[in-house]
Amino acid sequence: MKKAIITLIVIIIIGYTAFTYFTRKPSAPSTDISTVPEQLQATTTEKLYRISSDTSIVSFKIDEILNNKASTAIGTTSQIAGDIKFGKDSVTMGTIAINAKTFKTGSEKRDGAITRAILKSEDPANEFIYFKPAPISGLPSLNEASSTLAFTVMGDLTISGVTKQIPFAINLKIEGSILSGIATAKIKRSDFKLVIPSVPLVASVDDEFTVSANISAQEITQ
Repeated sequence: MKKAIITLIVIIIIGYTAFTYFTRKPSAPSTDISTVPEQLQATTTEKLYRISSDTSIVSFKIDEILNNKASTAIGTTSQIAGDIKFGKDSVTMGTIAINAKTFKTGSEKRDGAITRAILKSEDPANEFIYFKPAPISGLPSLNEASSTLAFTVMGDLTISGVTKQIPFAINLKIEGSILSGIATAKIKRSDFKLVIPSVPLVASVDDEFTVSANISAQEITQ
């Protein structure tokens, strides 16, 4: 009986320690997000726009059963960077980078669990999510005469060290020197081996979730 009690106490201590570790507040970003992706270069006949983390938001939405009630977990971050370039009859998107340990959901414990147990973004190798678009062809240029553009771009999305090809639906608009737009995609956790920890209050979490990026980019003059 004494051994059973000691074993139970040890299990409780280990469980509490693990819970405290996984749910504590994520650490700060290791570097300025604007320095992470390689920057594009434009010629004199091209327009180059650089995404601003001050005015852009990336979010994810995933449905779950929490405490026997259906709910939707929403996480957001402004830590996104990348370039988009327009030529006379071409559109070029550079690699887009997002800091994976800066998502906020309204709960520090959930944020910590997402960072350490799901995205594993405390590991320097997993800190950033990358989207490397494939070359885009067959699209008109976005300019003052044609100020909106909608298209789908396929690219390599890397999350927690796993890379999969994912299509993003993109809508862009230009107003003066500001390029704005939204990119959305549906992603499966299982494709990226994103496992939800077993937590008593969480009965289930959907495999599929939605990612969207509302971007604002400033024209860069060279």
